[in-house]
Amino acid sequence: MSIDQPKPPSHLEDENMCSPESPPSDSPMHWSWLRKHIILFQCAFYALGPGFTSSILIPGSNDVAQQFGISSQKAIYLIAVHVLFLGLAPFFWNPCIKAFGGRPVLIASVFLSCVAALGGGFAKTYGTLMTARIFQSFGVSTGFILPGVIIVDIFKAEERGRKNGVWTQMVSIGAPLGGVIGGPVVYYVGWKWVLWLTAIMNAVQIIGFVLTCPETSHLHRQNGLSRLRLWDFLEPFLVLQAPHIVLIAFAYGVSFAIVSVGLATIVPIALGEIYEFSAVSQGLFFLGPLIGALIGEQLAGPASDWIMNRGRQNLMSGASKPTSLERRLLVGIPGFVLAVAGILIFGLTLQNKTHWMGPCIGFAIANFGLQVITTPLKTYCVDCLPAHSGSVLQLINAVRQILSFTVPFWSPNLTAKLGNGLGYGVEAIILAFFSVGFLMVLWRGVSWRNSIPIKGLRE
Repeated sequence: MSIDQPKPPSHLEDENMCSPESPPSDSPMHWSWLRKHIILFQCAFYALGPGFTSSILIPGSNDVAQQFGISSQKAIYLIAVHVLFLGLAPFFWNPCIKAFGGRPVLIASVFLSCVAALGGGFAKTYGTLMTARIFQSFGVSTGFILPGVIIVDIFKAEERGRKNGVWTQMVSIGAPLGGVIGGPVVYYVGWKWVLWLTAIMNAVQIIGFVLTCPETSHLHRQNGLSRLRLWDFLEPFLVLQAPHIVLIAFAYGVSFAIVSVGLATIVPIALGEIYEFSAVSQGLFFLGPLIGALIGEQLAGPASDWIMNRGRQNLMSGASKPTSLERRLLVGIPGFVLAVAGILIFGLTLQNKTHWMGPCIGFAIANFGLQVITTPLKTYCVDCLPAHSGSVLQLINAVRQILSFTVPFWSPNLTAKLGNGLGYGVEAIILAFFSVGFLMVLWRGVSWRNSIPIKGLRE
């Protein structure tokens, strides 16, 4: 069936919070609390992987440059290309999830990442290492989409804000945690061990998935495998017809690209020149954004669910009209403000060569803001099209990663030419500009969802 008709004026049909449909008696939503939360823990740990594997090599970029006789800027391309394929690879994996289910794809993709990381540690040339990083990225990229799909499979709508917050928090802390761990590993045992460490982590994950993660798709549990269809490769592009999802994807994507990638890639360059930091010190510098992201989620997930549950309670008591999905986005407003503030603090303190705590605090504030942005925005998009959560997350992921891929090519040059203060001021303005799209969804999102058909999208 195609979703070609606008939704009825009433919000009751699309408001999962206010009028949830009862899941079938054999649905994974009825599994025990323990079973579902073991799966949630596995998903969260897996969602850590994409960002972690991207950034763990950053403290070793200077060592890689020396070993292969290349510039530090060219060594950073190993991170940039990894980031790019994190966005492109899900266009292959998502149709496979629809055809074969989440569990086979989960195990196959982690196995690919494990083998590629293991081989990358033995690379003798820059080209071989680049190839290994591409395949590693291709495999681990499912960590950006499968957790969200699984959350929709096993948790009811009124729980998803908090549960999505668990795995999206791990997406946000993956990059800073990779830097924290990568620094000491590079310093004490060399850059090759950061790849071997990720291979070991992947091997442990495979064992965990085989033993504790059954198939969560109710459809695949009933019907088994299905055919891989060409149409499934096109489905994420159909979501581009939804302006509310596209604007949210760009608002979040630009925020992630500038805060997570833009600030992180400058660390080995700026901290090495200004503060003469070693690889260990550069790694420990990532504790700031790590703490910021952890604290941010303590606000974002619960606040997101509280806002929606409050609306549901008011509806049941007859005190208000149905709560729109856009209400969840209110939580993101302080996130954009703090992300912009953190970028400005980071740039100005580097420009004025203050104590290293200055840029570290700015980095932390920016990542706090990013996490407050991430959870409600992703949950909103999935709630708009829960039956197509994989395609929605794939589109969001592609926008974020493609934008992030560009950052290492222009951000260091921008700050080198304008200075850190003005350069990061420009980046803060870019982020603020794209946040206007987020505000437009707050204003017009309900109207767009109810009046603009998404042609060709099949149930």
